[in-house]
Amino acid sequence: MSIDDADAGLPDGWLERLYAPRAVAVVGASDDIRLPGGRLLQYLLNYGYAGRVYPVNPNRAEVQGRPAYKSLTELPERVDIAVVLVSAAASVGVLEQCAALGIPAALFGNSGFAETGAEGAALQEKIARIAREGGIRLVGPNTNGIIDSGNGFAATFSPVLDQKGLALRDGPVAIVSQSGAVGAAMYYDGQRSGLAVGRLYNSGNEIGVTLESVVDALLDSPRFDTVLCYVEGLRRPQRFIEAARKARRLGKRIVLLKSGVTAAGARAAAAHTASLAGEDRVYDGVLRELGVARARGYTHLLDLGRVLAAYPRPYGRAVSILSMSGGIGIMLTDALEKAGMRLAAFDANVMAGLEPLLPAFLGVHNPLDVSGGPFHHLDRLRAMLQLFDRNPDSDVTIVAVGSFERRQMEIAEVLADEARGLDKPLFVIWFGGGDAAMRFLNGRDVPCFPDAERLVQAVVPGLRGDAIRPVAPDDVEPDTAAARALLAAARAGGRKVVDEVGGKQVLRAYGIDVVSERVVDSAAAARRALEGLRLPVVAKLRSDALVHKARAGGVRLGLTSIESACAAVEDLLATARRLGLADADVVLQEQVQAGVELLLGARRDATFGMVVTLGIGGVLTEAWDDVQVRLAGGDLDVHDMLARLAHQSLLDGSGGRPRVDADALAPTVRRFARLVRDLGDDIEAIDVNPVIVHDAARAPTAVDTVIFLRDA
Repeated sequence: MSIDDADAGLPDGWLERLYAPRAVAVVGASDDIRLPGGRLLQYLLNYGYAGRVYPVNPNRAEVQGRPAYKSLTELPERVDIAVVLVSAAASVGVLEQCAALGIPAALFGNSGFAETGAEGAALQEKIARIAREGGIRLVGPNTNGIIDSGNGFAATFSPVLDQKGLALRDGPVAIVSQSGAVGAAMYYDGQRSGLAVGRLYNSGNEIGVTLESVVDALLDSPRFDTVLCYVEGLRRPQRFIEAARKARRLGKRIVLLKSGVTAAGARAAAAHTASLAGEDRVYDGVLRELGVARARGYTHLLDLGRVLAAYPRPYGRAVSILSMSGGIGIMLTDALEKAGMRLAAFDANVMAGLEPLLPAFLGVHNPLDVSGGPFHHLDRLRAMLQLFDRNPDSDVTIVAVGSFERRQMEIAEVLADEARGLDKPLFVIWFGGGDAAMRFLNGRDVPCFPDAERLVQAVVPGLRGDAIRPVAPDDVEPDTAAARALLAAARAGGRKVVDEVGGKQVLRAYGIDVVSERVVDSAAAARRALEGLRLPVVAKLRSDALVHKARAGGVRLGLTSIESACAAVEDLLATARRLGLADADVVLQEQVQAGVELLLGARRDATFGMVVTLGIGGVLTEAWDDVQVRLAGGDLDVHDMLARLAHQSLLDGSGGRPRVDADALAPTVRRFARLVRDLGDDIEAIDVNPVIVHDAARAPTAVDTVIFLRDA
């Protein structure tokens, strides 16, 4: 595993030792629980932490009934972690004491570092150096702390724990957040609503330990199946990619909520790929490829945690619905179908079993509208749930219940009791009240939601994915040296763009089929060139100043004779003179037989490096804005990329168009991805648009391309 400098030296088990210290020093401890040093000390003493706690305060002999010490050097033993809650300037000396005493970890809950400007950044660099040289694992700075629900190690000063009657419920969910306030609120809301959150880690400025390292270490713990992440920016994206792949191998799940995503980081604005594959879409594609569920908001993140904690193993798409309302059943059906799920078929055994449980006026079909009967006669509810669970076509059961405010707990207890014995997941919608029932069910790992849309959005990430398709070996060996030489020649000529002629030569070097063409600078040259091309042809004006030729009127299509082609060349050269394009010439191309026009592209993403884009191309590129993005360094699943494009009617062979066959397209896409990996250091972005797909018997043809070179 590649580990960068920020994560170097983290030994196996470091996170477990961080969360289970035998002794803790609180530097800046206070009697005033309104202050961070007072509140954090109170939590350590009140939430069951069994380790030894040493308040450090040079101005007090005693703090909160405990003997206080003037400095770390006066403690009766070496502690496992120092929690530092003094000013940023004073914390430097404290950290130097940690290094001198061999204290292995420190939590800096103070601010005043890089988040405040240049002076704070210099101070942050100083403590980073001290921690690095002293072998100290530093949490923060600018963090409000960490919590372990299992042992009561509540090393936080967040007021969310200052709640009467809040019992910390341990469980298989961990939260890692780059925002202290967001992380603490998620922890509290999860605990209050029944989500078993075992750990919280607020990473702060991440100068010693990054969020990615914490996620990776949490995956090693048998306690945790699901890690919920609030991310403002991945500082070690490659480490995150490696952690996500580890999670998939281990059968665990990462859920990520990314804030602050815009397309503003796209540098190569002239490239279709840069404008279409904005940062938000890159995150969508990369997270999907890695198997990371993406949350769309704060509540959605907690909802996903609730579902994945209850049912960590993936489940199928067929749903049986038991609803006390026909309307709710219909709304739920609509939401499920939009999300790619379906209603299960009731087999003969289910039909026969349901008939004696329902009045004659109610039909037996899915969704099953039971009115209120089974919720008054709970033995019938139990029997129906068991019938649904035994149905071989059903993967999931959803119960929709509302009102019943007086009987809500009785119904909820039956649902929770039955859920323990069912083989398949059970989800509940409780509409029109039922707050106590929802808290009860969620606290017993029966995910319960107040409406259909919210339930479905939480359920979808748990669906079983398609089986991983083996990647067929490619017998084409690219001529990488020739491709590099073409890019080098363009750069040596002072060009920042490799035009379509040079670009297609690069594609050809990687075994990608390209259209036949000739470059001419006069009608006479065109006449000679046409002897080696098949009519009809296309004429395109070429100039370094023209990136998108069609917009400037620089393309002539359907030239069916030598005369019309020569006339088009003369006309385009006249256009070039009128526009002042001194370097212009004309490209004559064989006109490719009509097919489905796709776009294949790549660009440099600020977070993930080179990413590959596949989508609808040609004249529909910007109008339809329909692309999928994946990592250039991954094994691209072309089937999945095509299946997730919105405009399936263009791909499925309707309207007389050829069907886009994923197996036939895959070699072209994967050769392109290899090109991007091999040449990525020299490239900022590439557009291949259109790539024309013919049929499964013939490789797609690249008709036009442009390569934007990276600044040297």
